[in-house]
Amino acid sequence: MNELKRFRTCEFPLVLALALTGCGGGGSAGSAAALTPHEQLAQLEATGVLPALDRGDSVAGIDANANGVRDDIERYIEKKYTVSAERAAAMQMARAHQQMLLVDKSNEIALDRVSGGSFRAIVCLGSTFAGPDASNSSLVRTEIRALTTNTKERLLAYLAYNKARSGSVSRLPEGETCE
Repeated sequence: MNELKRFRTCEFPLVLALALTGCGGGGSAGSAAALTPHEQLAQLEATGVLPALDRGDSVAGIDANANGVRDDIERYIEKKYTVSAERAAAMQMARAHQQMLLVDKSNEIALDRVSGGSFRAIVCLGSTFAGPDASNSSLVRTEIRALTTNTKERLLAYLAYNKARSGSVSRLPEGETCE
């Protein structure tokens, strides 16, 4: 049931937009059919239906200000989250996900450090996005993970991190976890 709710709230608009674009909806007859999938994606990004994300081969992507968050994801967060505490919590989660991709998967100490940062970000999201719908923080986390793992290389790095952490035991941190 939770997965169905998550699909409806997070992914359905994206699926609908892609389906309509693929079927020629929203434009003149036949215009979308002439576009390649790459062109359709670029059009959805240009109109703001989808966030404009870096799809290069680099796992790290571009982080010009060296704050630990890819610039494309930072722009998205700044645009979407106008409340400063929510923006800061989303940035902390994005930084944690980026570290998961880049950490040395054979270094247990580094893996523990990244895992701790991830759990602090999760708790921070939970306290920041708390409200009548307790799934808000989970939706933000899912969204940030999807934005971060938007290429095959990035998804493989994320899966390698999870494989390296498989079987480990962690505790959620207590106290103030927001940066």
